[in-house]
Amino acid sequence: MTIEAEPQPVRPGLAGRWWFRPAFFMLLPVTMSFLAWMGLVGWREFGERTSSWAKLSGFAEPSTTSASGIVLLVVWYAAAVSVATIGWRLGTDKKLDPATVERISSPNFEKRYFLLVLAAALVGVLYSYYKIGSSQSILDSLTTQSNQFTTSLPGYAGIQTLRSATILAAPVGIYLWRKKVIGFHLMALSVLLLVLNAAIASRLSLFMAAFVFVTIMVVSRVPSKRVRLNRGRRWMTLIVIGAVGFGVLTGLNYIRNANYYRDAGVANPFEMNLYQMGAYLATPAQVSLGVAEAVMSGSWEQTGHRIDSINAAQPTFLQFTKVSKEDGLREGAFYGYSVVLESNFTTNSVFADTYAIYGMWGWVYAILLYSVAGYLFARLVRYGVVVAGSAGVMAYALSEIWRTQIVNYGFVIFLLLLTWACAVAALLWCRVDERAAPF
Repeated sequence: MTIEAEPQPVRPGLAGRWWFRPAFFMLLPVTMSFLAWMGLVGWREFGERTSSWAKLSGFAEPSTTSASGIVLLVVWYAAAVSVATIGWRLGTDKKLDPATVERISSPNFEKRYFLLVLAAALVGVLYSYYKIGSSQSILDSLTTQSNQFTTSLPGYAGIQTLRSATILAAPVGIYLWRKKVIGFHLMALSVLLLVLNAAIASRLSLFMAAFVFVTIMVVSRVPSKRVRLNRGRRWMTLIVIGAVGFGVLTGLNYIRNANYYRDAGVANPFEMNLYQMGAYLATPAQVSLGVAEAVMSGSWEQTGHRIDSINAAQPTFLQFTKVSKEDGLREGAFYGYSVVLESNFTTNSVFADTYAIYGMWGWVYAILLYSVAGYLFARLVRYGVVVAGSAGVMAYALSEIWRTQIVNYGFVIFLLLLTWACAVAALLWCRVDERAAPF
């Protein structure tokens, strides 16, 4: 008689979540980018074209398209999605220790894990503002929309890197507050730290924190029989989140770019944000189409080196030649004169930027890197709820394929290491408390 291993239960929140897969996270923003590009091109052809069109849309002339170039893009994205899906399936099939999952799902562990992440976030934000305040007036920078925050911080890893922990602390804090594991004051502090980090760095921290929060909600969700009611609430929640998100992005965009849009003839903050979102979405499609056409027509050949091009997948903290944003502007020469765009757009698709720097061999290594991201995404999402939230970091990294490669970014690797370190420390903390408890 043989005894079969007991199958591991499927987490309720993931059951039926067809969209909670690498393919969805990767293809949705790519589709939105090309739709935004077609929208801007149509507006340019049939609408009113202002003298500041290039500054507002990101490009003066739309890229030339061809069937062969479109086929190349389809093949490239299909390859990236396929390897990410393979990595995700490998991570899903790997068995977990039920005892470990049970320990990291306890309220005691969740609270200690949160406190450790919050402590790292607090130290990072306070140190960052100390460095900024010692070199300039924070208030002056805000009121003049000069956006000198980032340039006041060191361009290398250090104590200031800890501020990235706000990406995990705020979503976990909201979840645990709703669960009544922590008090309101701790939750409010974690959200405040996230807002302060967003003001320093960029909107990226808000986007990534949103992905972490969505992951936590999906993993922790318990299905209900009241389907119609749940759907109504879900849509209302999405509308409220969308409205609040647009408002926050409008404020951050105004702080950072108000003078730029005033020079282009736009004074309304909401209109500024609409132009920002349109150009932000459409420019990567503009560049990808132009580069794909140049590659397929043979007007731009960039083979790359089969060994050196592995830098396309190398962690950024191992890349010792750093390029600042001011020195890393993308102009026509960067893309072999195959694209027309404004040089202030510096994240113009993994497809185009990888080819420009590392050539075709770089494409191979960049695509393979997504298998690692898919694997980590699947592994993290199966550990408890608060630890599973870090799978949202990988989901966001996968979703950035339309714009920039961040899977190998230092702060992404830092967040994964922080998750592991805080989880181990929280487990040890719980064991110490258990041993110290009276019998």
